[in-house]
Amino acid sequence: MVFLCRKYVLCDLFMRIVPKSCLLYFLLFVIGLTEIQAQENYKIRVAGQDSTFVDAINLDEVELFSLPKFKSREEWYRYYVTRRRVLKVYPYAEMAANRLDSLDNRLNQIRRKSKKRAYTRKLEKFLAEELTADLKELTRSEGRILIRLIYRQTGISAFDVVKEYRNGLRAFIYQTTARLFDMSLKRVYDPYEEYEDYLIENILQIAFSQGVINTQKAAISIDYQKCYEKWSLAKKD
Repeated sequence: MVFLCRKYVLCDLFMRIVPKSCLLYFLLFVIGLTEIQAQENYKIRVAGQDSTFVDAINLDEVELFSLPKFKSREEWYRYYVTRRRVLKVYPYAEMAANRLDSLDNRLNQIRRKSKKRAYTRKLEKFLAEELTADLKELTRSEGRILIRLIYRQTGISAFDVVKEYRNGLRAFIYQTTARLFDMSLKRVYDPYEEYEDYLIENILQIAFSQGVINTQKAAISIDYQKCYEKWSLAKKD
């Protein structure tokens, strides 16, 4: 298993490039350096009038991840193409989650239904003017990933977002249009059952740990370890 902490990644690619002997010397050097630092920077605990050496220190908790196992160069290439797409569209899903939270808070303060509808139309127009140019630049593949990430970050499909905050007719029209481009606004995010969703989750977890993108908690429950174990076993088969 290849490990990833919050600051550093040791990936499969590194393992392939660096000769085993060099890697061994590198590890020995790091371990040796750690031993020297431990000797020079020891700690003493004082209890009453006695003092004792502390042979253990408290470390911050870290998360460990690994890259998927690639059976071919084509799989490796598809993973990194997916990574580029995910990092491009994730900020829009993050924005959608933030805007929906703000929208819910605002609508809770408005009592009259007519004013609520007027407010949602106004917000829709604002978002359309603000994001249309950017969203038009997305490819179909990027659009499909964005639909799934919206579900991940909001806990509701893009179709239900439109249906709940506008109306069912508008949601139907959008869904019909999406179908023309081989997409579905009803698509959910399920890394337990869909391998591509698992790859997306892997990409997100690594990006969060590296600080490449902002960490925003998913609106749905995701146990990454279970996903990893399932797909690792599936790949072995």
